[in-house]
Amino acid sequence: MTKRPLIGIVPLWDDKKQSSWVKRTYIEAIYDAGGIPIILPIFQSEQFIEELVARIDGLFLTGGDDIHPSLYEEVKEEECGHTSKVLDDFEWCVLTKTIEKRKPIFGVCRGFQFINVYFNGSLFQDIESQYMKERSFSHRQLPPYDEPAHEVYLSENGVLQHWLGVQQLAVNSRHHQGIKRLGEGLIVEALAPDGLIEAVRHRDYPFLVAVQWHPELRYKRDQAERLLFERFVFSCQENDFSLKGE
Repeated sequence: MTKRPLIGIVPLWDDKKQSSWVKRTYIEAIYDAGGIPIILPIFQSEQFIEELVARIDGLFLTGGDDIHPSLYEEVKEEECGHTSKVLDDFEWCVLTKTIEKRKPIFGVCRGFQFINVYFNGSLFQDIESQYMKERSFSHRQLPPYDEPAHEVYLSENGVLQHWLGVQQLAVNSRHHQGIKRLGEGLIVEALAPDGLIEAVRHRDYPFLVAVQWHPELRYKRDQAERLLFERFVFSCQENDFSLKGE
């Protein structure tokens, strides 16, 4: 039996309770794809984080609170939601250490946005008020969240199109922020009908992929969503970080 790779999950953080937590759907998605999910303890020590990253085979960045706009050199607007310096600082350090070790990285929602900010990109602090495009859907859908909210169009000859074997994909949508300025080295892998970026990869990194939607809520009913997790876990398992694959 092939040994399951250890996947470190960056959790959500509760400032009031001084505690971290993770939604079960993230854990299930990684396990069902063949990995062992481990919730990373949030502790502000560079040495601790370096030792932590050395023990995992891949990093998964979850959804969660908004990222403080100071990280992309903007003032926090009223429309921006709750932010946490504790989480921002931890995630920045753990992402740095993971990149230094060239280990696979997969991000969703906040994780997608954080990766963009990390590579010197910026965000719309609130899509509705700052990205006023004509659209027949909402990026912040109402329940049930496992139902699709809109289509995304996968980039021609892109990695996601190659993996999933489709040109477009029906996805859910639970966010009010999005990419404004694309981060350095990032390549667009999917767009929403209104032109908002929905997926990226890094052109020079062995395996760094992120999506704006929540595939962990739809992978049980959509094989394409499941493939996203399986590709990530496989790259961690085999030390085969090729984004192309077969």
